[in-house]
Amino acid sequence: MALEIQENRGLFEISGRITSQNVGALKVYFDSIFETQEIIVVSIEKVEEMDASAALFFEKLYRDVASQHKVLSIVGKQNRDIAEVMDATGTAYILSSDRI
Repeated sequence: MALEIQENRGLFEISGRITSQNVGALKVYFDSIFETQEIIVVSIEKVEEMDASAALFFEKLYRDVASQHKVLSIVGKQNRDIAEVMDATGTAYILSSDRI
């Protein structure tokens, strides 16, 4: 499944595959969102596949947003399709324990 982002009242739900081939597009997308918003919630619960570069992208985004005194909550801790790569890259700590 191709990468898809749907926004509904401040919740950005990502579905499909996130790989090194499309993290650049995600970066541009979220950079533009954070130009106008201070707080967003991203759900990756419907992501079917994620590679290490995608996990590291989300960690960098998480840190960059925090350094700008903005808030990014990433929901997806229960997604078994991405759990292994998040654990292997040491990035699982960025996932919120809340479920949408």
